[in-house]
Amino acid sequence: MESMEIIKLLNSHDGKTIKYLQRTEDDNIIETGYYDLDEYVICISSQIGCSMNCVFCSTAAPLDSQRPNLKFIRNLTSGEIVRQVKNVLNLLDENNLSRKRILFSYMGMGEPFLNYDNVMESIRALSQDYPGSRATIATLGTKAGLIRKSAHNKFNVLLKIHLSLHAPNDELRRRILPKAENIDNALEALRYFSLTRNTPCKVNYILIKDINDSKVQAIQLAKLLRNYPFTVKLSNLNNFNQLESSTLDKFELFEDILNSYDIETCRFFSTGTEIQAGCGQLRRHYYNKK
Repeated sequence: MESMEIIKLLNSHDGKTIKYLQRTEDDNIIETGYYDLDEYVICISSQIGCSMNCVFCSTAAPLDSQRPNLKFIRNLTSGEIVRQVKNVLNLLDENNLSRKRILFSYMGMGEPFLNYDNVMESIRALSQDYPGSRATIATLGTKAGLIRKSAHNKFNVLLKIHLSLHAPNDELRRRILPKAENIDNALEALRYFSLTRNTPCKVNYILIKDINDSKVQAIQLAKLLRNYPFTVKLSNLNNFNQLESSTLDKFELFEDILNSYDIETCRFFSTGTEIQAGCGQLRRHYYNKK
């Protein structure tokens, strides 16, 4: 298995979040998040950098000031992904690990479905080593065909997919997610995955002030999703790129409108933001060193 060395740990004030900076054999840096919540969550990176350019995410920010156009270096191998996770778990107390289930969350650096084979192989390996765990992949739906393909993979772990939607129509979605593809194709692929595996899935929607949080957009979202069996996860924005998160009133507005269309909702607020370990905050913070 390829080596992956932890070079720095950052701890949140409440002790519930740790961010691990890890170095690959070819001297590149990735970041991994650990969150002690209802279950032990490992936020896993699948790529070094990212090419998706989502407006709210720092992972695709330029890697350094000398190379402003370089935002992505390469995919991680399956061995690097597994070693990344085991480095985190090996530092945790075994007695504590037995208290809660582990969630392998492929929501760190990179778009997992652009590294499909290595991500799937890593899930297969981790599910064998940590039976009873779960895995979740967040994707823009960039490769809808691969979402359908993944529905037929056999794992010793419950696998779920979260579709990063963030807009109720393609025009606005491409402003927020420049590399996003057709919404309907992504939603139909997610429906196929959910029904084939008999597994509930979620649609992620980050509420961004004055961008995608109006009443009109909430109604559009409700009409778009009313015939799909998905839960909508409404999340706050971790301020980046001069964007701001919506108010709690907007969360309630979206919840009320979506619920009126019989769409289930839940809220999510990042932890560990003071150490840059929240959603959209992982990147190569040692970027000045290759």
